[in-house]
Amino acid sequence: MNGSTIIVIIIAIVGILAIWKLFLSVKVPAEAQLSPEEFEKKSKERGVVIIDVRTAAEFSSGKIKGAKNISYPGGGFKSSVDKMDRNSTYLVYCLSGSRSAGALNQMKTMGFNSVYHLNHGINNWRSFGKSLVR
Repeated sequence: MNGSTIIVIIIAIVGILAIWKLFLSVKVPAEAQLSPEEFEKKSKERGVVIIDVRTAAEFSSGKIKGAKNISYPGGGFKSSVDKMDRNSTYLVYCLSGSRSAGALNQMKTMGFNSVYHLNHGINNWRSFGKSLVR
C-alpha cells in the first residue's frame, strides 16, 4: 500500500465512526420513547405537531397522517425547528428511530420542552398494523 491509499483508508474509518456516533450512539430518555399505540394516541391530542425527519423521497412514499417533513440531519433542520413554538408538543419519527432520536435530542438542546419519538420508527409502526398515507 502506498501513502495515499493509507490516507483514504483512514478518512473512510473516520467517516464511518462519525456516522456511527451521529446515528447509532444517540440515546433517548425512556419517557420520551413512545410505542406505536402511545404515539398514535398522543398524535390525536390538541396542538400536537408530528414531524417526519426522513428525506423528502422517503416522506413522499408514505407518512403518518398529519406529519410534516423536516429532514434530519438536513442542513435546514435546525433553522426550521428554531422557528417553532418551544412549548408545543412534538412527535418525531423516521424509518428505524435513529434519526428521530438525534432530532429529539437536538430539539431538547434547543429548549423544546415536550418532544417524543416513535420507538423504532415507521418499521415498528407498520409491524403493529398501522397505516401510512401519501
